[in-house]
Formats: sequence, C-alpha cells, structure tokens
Amino acid sequence: MTLLMLCKGVAIGLVSFSVLAVGWRLLRGPSTADRVIATDMLGLLGICIAALVAGVTGSQAFLDVAFGIALFGFLTAVAFSALLERVSAGREPTE
Repeated sequence: MTLLMLCKGVAIGLVSFSVLAVGWRLLRGPSTADRVIATDMLGLLGICIAALVAGVTGSQAFLDVAFGIALFGFLTAVAFSALLERVSAGREPTE
C-alpha cells in the first residue's frame, strides 16, 4: 500500500463522516440559517467527492462535474441568502 492510497482512504473516510455530520445538521438544525449553511456545505462536500472520485479513478470528467457543482452551489447560496433577507425583513417571498 502506497502513501497516496492511504491518503485517499483517509480522505474518503473524513468526507464520509462530514457528510453524515452535515446531514444531521440539515435535519436537526435549530434555525433556518443552520439548514441553509448545511445545504451549502453539502454542495462543498459534493465537490470534494467528485474530486476524490477523479483522483481514485483517474478520470478527468469528474473535475468537470466538480466545477458544475461549484457553480450551481454558488447560485443556490445567493438565492438562499436573498430568501433569508426577505424573511428577516418581514416580507413574504414571491413565487
């Protein structure tokens, strides 16, 4: 077993634990802001997973997937922050 394989295994374990912890925060978060941050964190973990899969398989296509997740995650973070701003100002979100 090489050092690189060991590092990949440790990274997969850490990311798996992080997904479980963030999923718990998403389900049990005491406030809406906690849930929004958890969804943003799940997007970041999706990027990590795609990058790890690219490293393990050697396929460069997963890096394109990671870029797409990053772009989509940024847009959802902006949308959620605008929604929270409207709710905190006392206005109802429009459909």
